Amino acid sequence: MTSLLRVFLIAAFGLALGLWSAEQSLLGGGPFDSTPLGPWNIAAKAGALDADPYTRASLARSGEIPLALGEGLQLVARVDDSRRKLSARCVYKVGPHAPAARYWTLELADSDGFPIDNPSQRYVLRSSEILRDGDGGFSIYVSAAAHAGNWLPIGADKPFALILRLYDSPLSATVGGIDKVAAPLLHNEGCQ
Repeated sequence: MTSLLRVFLIAAFGLALGLWSAEQSLLGGGPFDSTPLGPWNIAAKAGALDADPYTRASLARSGEIPLALGEGLQLVARVDDSRRKLSARCVYKVGPHAPAARYWTLELADSDGFPIDNPSQRYVLRSSEILRDGDGGFSIYVSAAAHAGNWLPIGADKPFALILRLYDSPLSATVGGIDKVAAPLLHNEGCQ
């Protein structure tokens, strides 16, 4: 084997290995530069110019336009408070509070970040439309079957994530400013 052919094979193998490892890293789900907050993960720099290359590649691949650093934060939960993966066969209670923000939304999305179709055609709950307790707290139920009060329906029986977007939040510039007790709880109420 000539040395030129050997160099070519080594370069081709290195390129294939590099592409495969990048693909596997992007399939991992979220950004590398994320901060856990209970069951939620926050990628504070996803919309910043200095986001890590894997976060930028993941965003480019999905087509998602993240909130800019001064606009707000996005919290994503793929597990409940007990660190069990979210399941369409379970009922979840989200609440009783959210981090400080002028406005927030809670939505259910598939593994690619798209809304999951459901018979009631409700895809998001907004802070301005939910029922609240006397002390300002709230309970949002996430389940496949209809639930009284604030209810976000789970559509198809497939993996999903809950996405809480905080708009115009004083915490936008610093994830470290969010106290763990400010994040909503994500309690599993039972499964079928």
